[in-house]
Amino acid sequence: MAVSFFLEFRLQGFAKQYANWVNFRIQQEARRLRIRKLKERRFVSHITLFGPAQANNLSHVINEIERTCRNYAVVPFKIGGFDSFQNANANWLYLNVEPSVELENLQHELAQSLINSDQMIRNTCQSFDHSPSCKFHSSIGKYFPKDKKKFDQLLDFAETKCDLKSFKRRKISKFQKLFYLIKKYLLGNEKESKPEISLCLLRITVLGKGSHIQYEYDIALKKLLSRREALSRYWYRRSIEKLQELLKHPIARKSMILNNNIYFIGDTHFDHKNIIKYTHRPFTNVTEMNNTIKNNWNNTVGNNDKVYFLGDWTFGREHKPANYWVGQLKGIITSIRGSHDLDEKSIKFENTKVLQLQGYSFLLVHDPEDTIAEWHDWIIHGHIHNNNMDKYPFINGERKTINVSAELINYTPVSLEYLLSLDLNSIKRMETINSKPERW
Repeated sequence: MAVSFFLEFRLQGFAKQYANWVNFRIQQEARRLRIRKLKERRFVSHITLFGPAQANNLSHVINEIERTCRNYAVVPFKIGGFDSFQNANANWLYLNVEPSVELENLQHELAQSLINSDQMIRNTCQSFDHSPSCKFHSSIGKYFPKDKKKFDQLLDFAETKCDLKSFKRRKISKFQKLFYLIKKYLLGNEKESKPEISLCLLRITVLGKGSHIQYEYDIALKKLLSRREALSRYWYRRSIEKLQELLKHPIARKSMILNNNIYFIGDTHFDHKNIIKYTHRPFTNVTEMNNTIKNNWNNTVGNNDKVYFLGDWTFGREHKPANYWVGQLKGIITSIRGSHDLDEKSIKFENTKVLQLQGYSFLLVHDPEDTIAEWHDWIIHGHIHNNNMDKYPFINGERKTINVSAELINYTPVSLEYLLSLDLNSIKRMETINSKPERW
């Protein structure tokens, strides 16, 4: 018998207080504007991770959650600001969620594992569950779709009257408020941080029919909690203590601050003898080429770093399968399918991927000519090698392309940290990674 389920993360602590305060104020303003609110379940501040969908049994869903999450410990993200979207049934108002790479990867891997492991899940899940990228958000409310003009007024109210700064000032003492005003208006040295809340994904909540908690999987404790345990203060305290312990680890602290342990490379063409001549690679034979690329990779990338591979792992008459080379290389690797990866079944490929990193939007695709329609942000690609440098150098600021074919980046994965240090939006052209950037 089929069972319904829904996966979400429920906000806790200060973030939950803020979301509840926003919800209360928004509902008051909606009534004043006479915007009809559509019926929904009792407001619970949360972030949707998957579903709703149906499965043959819930134990299978739990197994996939445990299998996917065992490789994650600290999964940071941030909340701040408002946005909205409209569909045929409603106008939705929500809090923005800025995901980390860890959160993007966890959600995508979990969605793919559920979809690929159960045909019923694949047939009953939502269309956005199949998407290579997820729009993370925390819904505040949904409203009658014909009230668009009034809904815009409601969104403006949220942005101006329900911002995080207003909520924080509500909670401080009168003395602190006075001190704040003195700093702002007399000393003129008010300097506030960006209005956002930093959080970690602590638990994945599994909801069943009627939106009741069935289980929670605790990522920090690596423990499946029953409904009773999920609602227990004892286990919540244990979860927080374990998360605090994990956050003391230097890798975790680094992840909370910057996504700088991310690398890009494409077109390694392991075992491909003719590529040496075709792209003028400085190697005398395939063995030298293979060893150089492998050593460059492993001397640059750490075991816990993320690597996005932009296609064409290997080629040639007697080439080894892609999974052989993946096993030789460090890092957590996501592969974009290349033109020579069509027959590869040894590893999973994605056709494209969208990353939101450090204020930039990147489309990852093997061939830059296969760009998603209406995409106007940066593209990271391979495929071209060094055979069309006029149009596709390492960085083309006019076209907003970054060519990470191995020949242009010294046969070594290039880091996100390095790319951002170049100030991408100021670059008109950069021939190779060794070239001096030509600025606008």
